[in-house]
Amino acid sequence: MSSGAIEEAKCYETLLCLYGWDRDKAYRVYSELSRMVDTAEPFASYAERCGEIIGDVPEAMDIWRSVRDAFDSQSIPYTVLTQESVYFPRMSGAFFPFVYAAGNVSLLQKRIVTMVGMPHPSIQGRSDMLGAAGALMKENGVVMAPLDPGLPSFALQVALRFYGNAIGVLSTPLSKCQSEQLIPLQKELMEKALLITVFAPSRKTERWFGKVRNSFLASISDAVFIAEEKDGGPSWSIADQAAAHGAKLMVPIFASSNPEYQWMKKHVEDGALVYSKEKDMKRLLSKKEKEILPDLFS
Repeated sequence: MSSGAIEEAKCYETLLCLYGWDRDKAYRVYSELSRMVDTAEPFASYAERCGEIIGDVPEAMDIWRSVRDAFDSQSIPYTVLTQESVYFPRMSGAFFPFVYAAGNVSLLQKRIVTMVGMPHPSIQGRSDMLGAAGALMKENGVVMAPLDPGLPSFALQVALRFYGNAIGVLSTPLSKCQSEQLIPLQKELMEKALLITVFAPSRKTERWFGKVRNSFLASISDAVFIAEEKDGGPSWSIADQAAAHGAKLMVPIFASSNPEYQWMKKHVEDGALVYSKEKDMKRLLSKKEKEILPDLFS
């Protein structure tokens, strides 16, 4: 893990807090600072001489000390992925300059399908997710899903039972868990697969983090499979944001023909792919995995 990347992340998080969680302003100022000083050095080493850019330096220093202490007290092994890292995910929607990862970051090289669905699925919904996740594993693909109850966590569990090809996306920092019932799965993902988040160790979990997480997930998704979701449900927010930047969308044939799910039917009419048999999953996958050289600095 690069200590320089950690210092850069501390700087950005300090600015983000200083500017009231305005991501655009924080990144704009961070980019300006990085052109003037080495942001891989501790924030305290350049804050005073960059006061005109930063603004309220005393307050920024107080925030940075708190951010620094939170990062330094992180007890689990983690990696900070920056834009310079070969593992940094391609983002086609909302942009996040730092990604925090714990586990096997090489999974980000593979062909990934984001799998989402409702928290209380029907038997058919679970069956469709099981079939689709299993078909993806046979293609050596990777299931990526929010670490949420119901179909998303079920898809991650299916992937773990095969090759460990699973990426859980958190709405919390790596050391936190949104639900006590998901703690065992979160630990297993960290040990056998991969967890990623855009929330730094210094962040206190907020209810609105779920929307930010979904925006991040949509931004890095090239393909989305919705096993089952009610009209207007949160899975559609992820799928529609991802589709807006060119991601493929697939829904099961049973859900798309269910009169209770009009959004499923509408998306099929608009061009969403339909899953009815294992080989259909190939239509969601890119033709080959990314060719990436080893990253010596992650």
